[in-house]
Amino acid sequence: MRTVLFHGPSGSGKDTQVDLICEKFGFTKIGTGEAMRKLYEEGDPDAVRAHDDYAVKGIFVESELIYKIAAKYITRFDQNSDWAFVSLVRKADQIPMFDELLKNCNRTLDKFIHFTLSEEEAVLRRSLRWYCPTCQATYHEQFKPEKVKGVCDKDGTKLTQRDDDSKETTLSLLREYNKDIEPILAEYRNRGVLAEIDASPSIEEIHAEVVKQLGY
Repeated sequence: MRTVLFHGPSGSGKDTQVDLICEKFGFTKIGTGEAMRKLYEEGDPDAVRAHDDYAVKGIFVESELIYKIAAKYITRFDQNSDWAFVSLVRKADQIPMFDELLKNCNRTLDKFIHFTLSEEEAVLRRSLRWYCPTCQATYHEQFKPEKVKGVCDKDGTKLTQRDDDSKETTLSLLREYNKDIEPILAEYRNRGVLAEIDASPSIEEIHAEVVKQLGY
């Protein structure tokens, strides 16, 4: 079983890339955003607090709270399958928390893939992003358009945009991201598991690089 952690600034397309390796290679996708949204819908008190006190204000959820949510969420998945985590380490103090989370599942991190993208491009990409409120599928007006405008390809639901995709919230998230990313990269570089990928090219070109880094 393989364990890969994906990370990158908002709008870098990491979710799209993880979806591709899940479809082609059978990985299980585990992301904090999906975990919080799913548990929030179910009324989980930790997820409700994360949404009301942090997410809607455009700031990252405190580390202890996000790992309480993650610890509950990962119990839903096959412990023997390949796992692709998305942005579960956003600050350096979360590295030992992530290590402990994996240890409790008898896993170790095989690769940390970091997508790089300019702030201007990230803002542009998020402003053109749409999602399905039913199945959580994501679309993009420039890079991944739906077949029928405004309608989900998978279930026909009317697409919408998330509140946190606004320009103001995106810039706030990016400012926090840039403060925290360097010590994270240094740690995983020292461990020999870091791979950095330019997220500016097409989805297909980025996917080819991801596949190469995973050794397929």
